[in-house]
Amino acid sequence: VLAMVVLLVFGFGSSLVAGAVFILLSSGYLLDCADGQLARASDQCSKYGAWLDHVSDAGKIFVVHGCVGWLLLESLDAHGYSGRWCFLAVLLNMAGTSLYFFAWNYKVMIAGDGLIARLADRRAQQRINLLRSLQQSTDYGWFLFLFILLFDPQKFALAYFIYGAGTFVLFMAYIVISARYMAKLND
Repeated sequence: VLAMVVLLVFGFGSSLVAGAVFILLSSGYLLDCADGQLARASDQCSKYGAWLDHVSDAGKIFVVHGCVGWLLLESLDAHGYSGRWCFLAVLLNMAGTSLYFFAWNYKVMIAGDGLIARLADRRAQQRINLLRSLQQSTDYGWFLFLFILLFDPQKFALAYFIYGAGTFVLFMAYIVISARYMAKLND
C-alpha cells in the first residue's frame, strides 16, 4: 500500500520514484513469501492466518492495478497511449490475475492440491508442465520488475499492457484446463 501511495503522490517520470516503488513492493513481496514459511516453521499455522494471507493477496491485486490504472488514465499525455488502451491494460492485468487467484484457491479448496497431476495422463501432464513453466513468468515477483520502468511512462505503459495480455492468456488457459479436470470429479 505504501508503494502505491508513493506512486500516486509522485507519479511517473522519476528514477527515484521508480526505485522507491520497486523497493517497497519487493519488500512487501518478500514479507508475504516469508510469513507462511515462518508460520509453518514455528508451528503457528492457523486457518485464520491462511485466510488473512489470501484476503491480503486478493486485496493487493486490486490496490496495485487500481492505482496503476488511475495513474495511467490520469496522465495520458505523458505516455502517448489512448485511454481505451490504458483501460484495457488494467482490465487484462486485473482480470487475469484475479481470475487465476480465485480459480486456483477454489480448485484447491474443493478438490485438493495437485488435482490436475492426479487426473492427467502422461501427454496431458507434459502440456500442463509447459503451461506451468510459462506461468512462472507471470509470478508477482516478476511483475514487480515492471515498476523499474516508471521513470519512462511510455515504456511502463507498453510493458504493463504486454504483461497483462500475456498474463490473461496464460491464466485463461489454466482455467480452461482446470475446468476440464474439475468436471472429471463428478464422473
